[in-house]
Amino acid sequence: MGVVECHSQGYSRLLPFWGALLPALLPVLEAFEPWLVRALASAASAATARSTCTARRRTARARSTATRTVRGGRRTRCPVRLGRGGFAARPVSKRSLAAWWLDVVARHRVRPSTFGTYRDRVQRITDTLGVMPVRAVKPERVARWQSDLLKSGLASGTVADVRVTLHQLLEQAVIHELIASNPVDRVAAPKVTHKSARALTSEEARRLVETASVDRLGAAVALLFVQGWRVSEALGLAWEDLDLDASVAVVRRAAVYVDGEGMVLGQTKNAGAAGTHHLSAGVVDQLRRRRKAQAMERLAVGEQWRSHLYEGRAVMPVFTNTTGGLVNRQAVAKAVTHAAERSGIDPVGLSTHTGRRTAVTVLYAEAGLDLSDIARYVGHASETTTAGYVRSLGERPRATAEKAASMLDPASQTM
Repeated sequence: MGVVECHSQGYSRLLPFWGALLPALLPVLEAFEPWLVRALASAASAATARSTCTARRRTARARSTATRTVRGGRRTRCPVRLGRGGFAARPVSKRSLAAWWLDVVARHRVRPSTFGTYRDRVQRITDTLGVMPVRAVKPERVARWQSDLLKSGLASGTVADVRVTLHQLLEQAVIHELIASNPVDRVAAPKVTHKSARALTSEEARRLVETASVDRLGAAVALLFVQGWRVSEALGLAWEDLDLDASVAVVRRAAVYVDGEGMVLGQTKNAGAAGTHHLSAGVVDQLRRRRKAQAMERLAVGEQWRSHLYEGRAVMPVFTNTTGGLVNRQAVAKAVTHAAERSGIDPVGLSTHTGRRTAVTVLYAEAGLDLSDIARYVGHASETTTAGYVRSLGERPRATAEKAASMLDPASQTM
């Protein structure tokens, strides 16, 4: 058997030749050497298997590459970006990965307005790193890229946001086995300098809301500063969402700006925003006045009044322009600024989001309410988020110290 194995191994090395010759020789050799027949048959089988394997490899390579004709009639191989199981070609550029991520991943995870923001961030990334193969993006290159953005004058917060998007892109590269690890993980994030955003006192808020009440968007200003709503939620409110007799509103949608489309109705920022909200008497009164004013505007334009659909159903937005179109947030911001100027409040730093910060700060610092209750009132998904809106602690530190002294200090018991 040792001789047979030796012969089999020797013949196997001549596979290209024997693969074609052996089928014709087998009948002749059969009468002479039975053991040789078995060895040659084994070699023929191995040759056939080898040919099949080679053909399969060639077919796979043909599927993973395409050819294109370039100038002069020359044909070159062009890698296909995506195969059935993911990224098939090597190397994959940062630009192609970013385009794939935007279309396949980000588009289905965020609101249309946020998708526009992601697209802007990706543009910053591809403008500087787009031509680089993904596997060439090393930690030192990420650190240099981040430093260059900061040197260009971009705010540290903007750079931090773009860095988060870069991390998300490269995380997909890790998932699809284009790289072994995410290089962004090994680069320290930039130090973000937060500007202290303004919040009004309760007295200032009341004065601003009262002054704004004569504006056609005065009810929107009241929803911001009294109810603590986001401006997108106020602008997405429809008359079908209101029961003014019961002083109740149900937040179901938001109105947001989408690049290339303008203002559209869409989903709220998070699940915490949606739901039933109890309205103050002053807000209800302003909404009633808004309904009468809108009816007059609609009567003036007749059939030119715009209609709106949301999730296949007709809705009538509360806040519209004079022809029924959706109002953008800049119009509400102007109403806030004008009301501040007329009521003697410094308008610098005021925005539509100032109302939300004001409501949170007043309820926490002046009213002493619990953060969890305030979070539910303004529609935050987490009280941790609500805590970030507090701009003043008011008398809470003094009240806490006095309560601690009365309960824990022995001296307080003898006084």
